[in-house]
Amino acid sequence: MSITIENLYLKHKSELVYHVFQILHCQDLAEEIVQESFIKFSLELKKQIVEHPRCYLFRIAKNLALDYLKHQKVTDNYVQTKDPALMPVMESPSLEQLASEQQNLDILRSVIAELPPRCRQAFTLHNIHGMSYSEIAKELEISESGVEKHIMKGLLHCRKRMKNLLLA
Repeated sequence: MSITIENLYLKHKSELVYHVFQILHCQDLAEEIVQESFIKFSLELKKQIVEHPRCYLFRIAKNLALDYLKHQKVTDNYVQTKDPALMPVMESPSLEQLASEQQNLDILRSVIAELPPRCRQAFTLHNIHGMSYSEIAKELEISESGVEKHIMKGLLHCRKRMKNLLLA
């Protein structure tokens, strides 16, 4: 069976966007980085055979996200050394914003608690403790494919429930 870019895109786009979002904290930017990752990946496929396309895509996306952060830091430092008055003033969050963020965290905790135990454990180990799929597979004594399915199931559940709860 031949794996196409389209199949990889459909299969991994949402988890790649989520992964990059965890680094950059900006949905639009995460989607742009993922698009660029697939472009770089397709160009690389013309040069070589990629044995582990998912891992390779994640590495490209992570590197692009980190490169973006480095570039931002250099740009921010340059602006600051040129004219500190041009630097944006960081305001402290208001009490309302803090309360709203705390409420959203409480809702997220309750949504995660709704997951089946094994799914919740894999999801938490990956998304909160930052463990890799292989580390989780060893910890839970299941396959990496099983870990991936649990995490995707948890991610889909959380997105759906959070969307419904926050829009209610």
